[in-house]
Amino acid sequence: MAGDEVTALRIAYLGWNYHGVVKQEGLPTVESVLTEALASQGIGARLRFTSRTDRGVSAMDNIAFYRGPPPNAALLNARLPMDVAVWAVALTDRPPKPAMRVYAYAVPFRLEGAGELLEVSMRHMGQGCAIEGFDVRTGENFTYIKVYGRSFERNEIRRLVGKVIELSTGRKVGLAPPEGLILLSTVTDLEWREVSRRKLLLMRKIIERNIWRLESSRLLHGLLGTTSS
Repeated sequence: MAGDEVTALRIAYLGWNYHGVVKQEGLPTVESVLTEALASQGIGARLRFTSRTDRGVSAMDNIAFYRGPPPNAALLNARLPMDVAVWAVALTDRPPKPAMRVYAYAVPFRLEGAGELLEVSMRHMGQGCAIEGFDVRTGENFTYIKVYGRSFERNEIRRLVGKVIELSTGRKVGLAPPEGLILLSTVTDLEWREVSRRKLLLMRKIIERNIWRLESSRLLHGLLGTTSS
């Protein structure tokens, strides 16, 4: 039935300006701005998300979905703020179910032996750890940690990265700050129709530029005191 059709929206956003993805009364969230933009086209969507990212966490590929007709994507993106983009649309007969999620955490300094420390930290987290694989890339003044898994517990990746930083620096961190975390990819079997590559590329530039901004470095250096690269 047409009324049962599910519209899925592939979305990107810089999470630094929002109190998470899910609506909270009186606070700016990704859901609140997306709901408002859809309402401008007469679509009263009850949004759900395949990943409920927390305050400060960004995404290049989260999925919002609702039962109802698809929007005019060009008008929707024009209505949305610059730090939120809808870049692909799909129609399906059931809510999307991710087969894999890929997250990345950008640490604004070099962590020696990060790969080995990740393995130690995952063993420390025990059998409850949902991470199925990881990649690490390091430079002179950054460490880029990418993790793969079907689903994750709340704060699991930030807890893991915090543990890696603790083992590397000997300083107590706890949860790594949310501003360094990005949802890179959500893998599903949906057939997507790309609708806004220009805004997607713009969002990528915004996230890449901001993720290395002094704010991310300040938060971690505030936890660690002084850290050498």
